[in-house]
Amino acid sequence: MITLHLLRHAKSDWDGGEPDHDRPLAPRGERAAAAMATYCRQQGIAPDYILCSTARRTLDTLAILRDGLPDRVSVETTRDIYEIGAAQIVARLKMIPVQARVALVVGHNPGMEDTVRLLTGAGVAPKFPTCGLATLESASGWAALGPRCAELRRFVTPKDLV
Repeated sequence: MITLHLLRHAKSDWDGGEPDHDRPLAPRGERAAAAMATYCRQQGIAPDYILCSTARRTLDTLAILRDGLPDRVSVETTRDIYEIGAAQIVARLKMIPVQARVALVVGHNPGMEDTVRLLTGAGVAPKFPTCGLATLESASGWAALGPRCAELRRFVTPKDLV
């Protein structure tokens, strides 16, 4: 059994005029990421592998979230999951090391939402607001991930945590 946590980055700031890839978090995003870090700690969410987009807002989200995660976890940052679709995300997930049992992906929409839809086979996936977290489980290993191979076990948004 593998567990996949898909986290959309927290709310970013559009006011600085930076290119999309370089946008920082907005104050609201920082608060949401801190609330999600507390939630992860309380729920015992403990990935042994993290895959994070190189966009500043995802890196900033992960930096705040790390307060709620185990200290020793393998983190890989890659531009490969920036602005791509579900099929490409799943292809990237298939490369997660086989020894990892729990993975966290910090990425973007619509990719996160579409990946939930693809992996669960659900016609409708939950709307993925910023800093939304979906938890999926699958009896297959990472290399065997594909359509309808996982079940959505939990979906949490920052509004759920207030």
